[in-house]
Amino acid sequence: MPATSPGAYASAVHWTIGDQTLTTISDGYFETDLSVVFPEFDNEEAARLQRTAHRPATPRITHNMYVVRGPWHAPVLIDVGMGDGWGPTMGHVPCALASIGVLPEEVGTVMLTHLHLDHSAGLINADGTPRFPNADVVMHAEEADYWLTDTPDKMPVDVPPWAEEITRFSVAKAVAPYRHSIRTFTGERELVPGITAVPLTGHTPGHSGYRVGTGERSVLTVGDIVHLPAVQGPRADATVVFDVDPAAAAKAREDLLDDAARNEYLIAGAHTEFPGVGRVSRQGDGYEITPELWVASLA
Repeated sequence: MPATSPGAYASAVHWTIGDQTLTTISDGYFETDLSVVFPEFDNEEAARLQRTAHRPATPRITHNMYVVRGPWHAPVLIDVGMGDGWGPTMGHVPCALASIGVLPEEVGTVMLTHLHLDHSAGLINADGTPRFPNADVVMHAEEADYWLTDTPDKMPVDVPPWAEEITRFSVAKAVAPYRHSIRTFTGERELVPGITAVPLTGHTPGHSGYRVGTGERSVLTVGDIVHLPAVQGPRADATVVFDVDPAAAAKAREDLLDDAARNEYLIAGAHTEFPGVGRVSRQGDGYEITPELWVASLA
């Protein structure tokens, strides 16, 4: 049986990218049914693809966050996890950060791939105070507009209303202490030295990745482009329940996987299996995401 103590999620894996270090940390995981993840995709096909990859039909979806450290900027945290009060298997970013010697007050920038709760609720402590008091919070302008303003005309038709309401309320609460330190961007641009924002919209209106480094030696963090690699690699058309725009999400996934395969750079997913970093190769009409080799490190 897997351990559920906080220490079980303190493991970290480090990747050297030029003069920067990208570190995978775990916020935990949750288990769910394929029918919940893929309400519009053939669940028998999804189960077959899971079995082919030696993965269970009741998947365990991992939650990876990423820390970037380098000589030209304070520590950068890419996504912050689920925060407090969501069960014992989630919300372990603070413990993971402590395990690599990064104090919350040392984080200079939080870059959010998007504002779904498993990526943003960890901005605050249980008492509502900011967990990263000295950090700027960066997100795509469309993401801020969609979740933090009253725009009922932009509500997706396929996402359960309760999910939208909970997300909007909880996101607004999590972001509130940072209202004077929010930075937004549009388009592809360098945000701090060595880290560039790359819009990957569709899953949410401002869903974005962040590229660490350049060229073949770069790693592109891709947020929720992929939730279950065994299914969505071979079938990029397999959209998930929380895709705001399913067609755009499928296209973004196809485009990203094709680009990563052709240009041979690493991707790092929020839900690709820990430690999350892998390479993409073309396999027939689809793709395969192969985990990058890693070794234990004391860095």
